[in-house]
Amino acid sequence: MAKRTRRSPRKKQKPAAPPDDPEALFRHATTLHERGAFDEAEALCRRILTMAPAHAWALNLIGVIHCQTGRSDDGIKFIATALSHAPDEASIFNNLGTGLTGLGRHTDAVTAFSRAIELDPAYATAHNNIGAPLKALGRLSDAAGHYRQSVTLRPEYGAAWANLANVELDLGNIDAAEKAALESVRLAPDYPAAHNNLGTVQHRRGLYGDAEASFRRALALQPQYPDALGNLGEILKETGRAQEALVSYEQAWALAPDEPEKGSNLLLALCGLDDAQPSDIAARHKQWASLLPSPAPAAFEKNATGRLRVGYVSGDFRRHSVAYFLEPILENHDKQAFEIFAYANMSGGDAVTERLKAHADHWRDIIGLDDAQLAGQIRADRIDVLVDLAGHTRSNRLAAFALKPAPVQISYLGYPATTGLSQMVFRLTDPWADPPGLTEAFHAEDLLRLEHGFLCYRPSDDAPEVSPPPLDENGYVTFGSFNNLAKLSPTTVRLWSEILLAVPNSKLRLKAKALGDEGARQGVIQRFAEHDIDEDRLELMAWIVGASPLAAYHGVDIGLDTFPYHGTTTTLEALWMGVPVVTLAGDWHASRVGVSILARAKADDLIAANGADYVKIAASLAGKPDVMAEYRRHLRGMVVRGGLTDGAAFTAQLEQSFQAAYQQIFS
Repeated sequence: MAKRTRRSPRKKQKPAAPPDDPEALFRHATTLHERGAFDEAEALCRRILTMAPAHAWALNLIGVIHCQTGRSDDGIKFIATALSHAPDEASIFNNLGTGLTGLGRHTDAVTAFSRAIELDPAYATAHNNIGAPLKALGRLSDAAGHYRQSVTLRPEYGAAWANLANVELDLGNIDAAEKAALESVRLAPDYPAAHNNLGTVQHRRGLYGDAEASFRRALALQPQYPDALGNLGEILKETGRAQEALVSYEQAWALAPDEPEKGSNLLLALCGLDDAQPSDIAARHKQWASLLPSPAPAAFEKNATGRLRVGYVSGDFRRHSVAYFLEPILENHDKQAFEIFAYANMSGGDAVTERLKAHADHWRDIIGLDDAQLAGQIRADRIDVLVDLAGHTRSNRLAAFALKPAPVQISYLGYPATTGLSQMVFRLTDPWADPPGLTEAFHAEDLLRLEHGFLCYRPSDDAPEVSPPPLDENGYVTFGSFNNLAKLSPTTVRLWSEILLAVPNSKLRLKAKALGDEGARQGVIQRFAEHDIDEDRLELMAWIVGASPLAAYHGVDIGLDTFPYHGTTTTLEALWMGVPVVTLAGDWHASRVGVSILARAKADDLIAANGADYVKIAASLAGKPDVMAEYRRHLRGMVVRGGLTDGAAFTAQLEQSFQAAYQQIFS
C-alpha cells in the first residue's frame, strides 16, 4: 500500500488589500466607518494622507471619527484643515458645525451650519442640525424656522420632526408641537427621541398615562436613555408615585453625571419622601455639589459706591408661584440703595413678566448662556449679592453659582432644602421654618434668618371674594388640599384618611393638574381605598381653566397641609380665601413652612406637633361650625396683620439682611 503523504493545511487567504489609489482607499475607509470600524477607517485615512496630504475627504473623515470618539477638540482641527482644501463643500461645514455643537461652542456652530446652508440651501440635514445650537443660544424662533425648512425639504425626516416638536413646545405652540411629535413617531417608530418628545408634549397637555407610555416606549428602544428616564421620573412623581420616580431619577443621574439637572430632579423628589432623613437628604445634596467643577479662588473688590448691586436668578419671572413672592420685593426695593439685575433663565413670558421687567434696573435673558458664560456676565455686572430663586427646581442655574461669580450668594424662596453648595454662602429663612439649633447641620450654607418671617405674598389680582362656609349649604364638612400629587406621601394619605373616618359624612376635595388624567385619578382613589375611604368621599378636580382657580376654595371648609413637604403658595391661597389650614410641624425646613405662615397669621392653634394631634385638631375644628365661620370672616385680615402681604416692610427687612451679609463677607 502506498504511503499517503500528509498535506499541510491550506492557509486562509487574507482579502487583498486595496490598491495604493487614494480614492479606492477612501471608499474602503468610508465602508469601514459605516460599519463602526473607526480605528481601521482612521488608519486607512492616515495612509491616504501619506500619499495625498491635501485629501480633503480623508481629513474630514478623520475629524468626524475624532468627534465621534470623544476627541472633538482635535476633530474640528482636522475638519477645518479639510475645509482649507475644499472651502465650498457644504457637508464638511455641516460636520464642523456638529463637532462644535458637541463642544458647546454654539455661536461657532451656527456660523458653520449657516455656511453649509449658504452653499446648499436645500441641505435638509444642515437645516436640522443648526437647530440645536440656535436653541441653546435661546434663538428658539430661528431654530423652529430651520426645523420647518428641514421637514419641508425632506418630509420623511423623522428626526427633524422630533426636534421641531421640542422647540414648538418651548415656544408655547402646543398644537404645532403635538402635530410634529406625532409625525416623527409615524415616520421614525424606532427612533427613541421621537417617543420621548411625544411624551413631553403629552405631559404638557396633562395626558399623564399617554406620556408614561411614550417614555416607556423610548426606553424599550434605548434602555439607557437619560432624558427619557428623567422624564418618566417626572410623570411618576407628579402622579404620586415618588418611590418609583426615585428609581428612574437615580438611573438618569448615573447615566449622565455631568448633567446637573439630572441630579437636581432626584434631590427635589427626595424632599417629599416619608422615610428620608434630613441628614441623608443633606448628604445627597452635598454629593451633587461635589461633582461640579471647583472654581479658582476669586478676589472681589468691595463696592465703594454704597449702592449694592443685587442680582436675582430665576426661570420663573412669569405667572408662577415664585412670582407671587418676588413681585412685592422688586416693586419695593430702595433704588437709591440697591441696583437690581434680573437674570431670566426662560424663553417667552407673559403679563407678569412685563411687570417684573419694569421693576428691574437691568434685565438679562440668559437662556442661551452656558454656566461659564453666565458667571462671566455676572462678574462683568459686578454683582455684590446674587440670589438664587430656584434651588433644585426646574430651570435652575446652580452650576453657575458653583463658579462663585459674586461675593455674596444667597439661596431663597423656591426650594425647601440646602443647595449643597458651600459657594452659596447663605440660605434665607426665619426662626419658625428653621429654629436656631435645629436645622443648621442640614445645610451647606449659613442660615440667614429674617426675624419677621421669610415670605411676603402678593394675593392674585383675580382672587374672588370669600364665600360662606360650604358646610352651611352642604350639611357636611369638606376638607381640601390643592397641592400637587408629588406631595401626597403615604403619611399624608394615612392621616387624611384618619380625619375622614373621624368626621362622619365628611369629604375631601383635591385639586391638581394630574387629576385630569384618569389613570392618576384611579391611583389616588386606590390609595385612599387602602385606608377604607370610599370613592364617593373624594372630590377630585383638575386645573381650572377660564376662571380663577381660587374659586375652588368656595367648596372647602378646612384645608389640610401635606407632610413632610408642606405647601407654601397653596397654604397662603387657602388662608386668603378664608379657609383655615391644619399643618403638622416637622424637624426641618420643608416640613415647617406651614408653621412659619400660620405663626405669623396668629393661627398657632392650627399647628400640630404630631400625627395624632394633627388628626385631633382637624376633626375638632370640623365639629365647630362657629369657629370655621369666624376663620372665614377674619383670615384675610389675619394674613394682612401678620405682615404676610406687606411688601414695603418685608423688603426693608430683606435689604437689611443683604447689607448685613455683605458687610459680614467684607468685614
